Amino acid sequence: MSIKTNELQKITSLRGTDTILVDTDEKGTGRAPFDTATEFFKETFLSSGVPYGKELTDSWASLRAKIMAGNFTGIHIGDYKPITLTTGEVVIMEVAGIDQYYLCGDAQIGHHIDFISRDCLAGTKVFNDTNTNNGTAAEPNPWRASKLFQTLNNDTTGVVAILPADLKPCIIEKRALLETRFSEAGALDSSAGWAWNNMGKLWLPTEVEVFGNTFWSDGDAGWTGGGGCNLQYPIFYGGAKHIIKGAGNGGGRCHWWEASARRQSATHVCDVAGAGDADGYVASSGGVYAPLCFRIG
Repeated sequence: MSIKTNELQKITSLRGTDTILVDTDEKGTGRAPFDTATEFFKETFLSSGVPYGKELTDSWASLRAKIMAGNFTGIHIGDYKPITLTTGEVVIMEVAGIDQYYLCGDAQIGHHIDFISRDCLAGTKVFNDTNTNNGTAAEPNPWRASKLFQTLNNDTTGVVAILPADLKPCIIEKRALLETRFSEAGALDSSAGWAWNNMGKLWLPTEVEVFGNTFWSDGDAGWTGGGGCNLQYPIFYGGAKHIIKGAGNGGGRCHWWEASARRQSATHVCDVAGAGDADGYVASSGGVYAPLCFRIG
């Protein structure tokens, strides 16, 4: 027998003491009272998104060992771990996704946690010195070809070089399905294809990974339009408080770069505006910041 959802009988006698199936860290799948589930719902989705979590006190090495074993007990989206760069700058790293891309990829992605900083790194950063969002013949992906990629990932002069010594060995490169935008015939205003590649040890989220949708990136393309290899990070769901980031730890709200090139443009790159909306700036804009993002696995 089949029945439509609008033909289901309305429930009128539900009580807070009634239970539903839930997953818990301590007991696995079990039953929880509706009162408990309702409070979780209020805190998580009705109070401007994912709540700020607790500080993770495990060392990075210990945390990595747990992650590699697929053991995420006691770790939740929004939990955080502060780090201090060798320059003295403090960055609050938040759990943005847990096994978000597990088993994805041309080479199967293993257990992992992706961390994204609560606020951006101090100091503005250009995406490129010139106003181009195209790749190159040697590196057709706009993000990997960018100056900002080098600003973050250069082993000698990049941000990766000033990470804490105990953190560096625990970071792995992020494997992703990346757009390609390059032609010998001239600058392109839309991406022409895709390829699996590494986004670097330090990377930026795509527009979809932030907003769950394409607003300024190529919305009709398989590598940007969502799916199992490009999904919104849970930390950005349900509210703007993790999307809006400060200019440095605790700073005022700012514009920050994403890894996606803007559609119908050969000069603009997608970013998050200080007001929290999806936006796009010319690649050489001097007023945009970058978060710190890395994968432990």
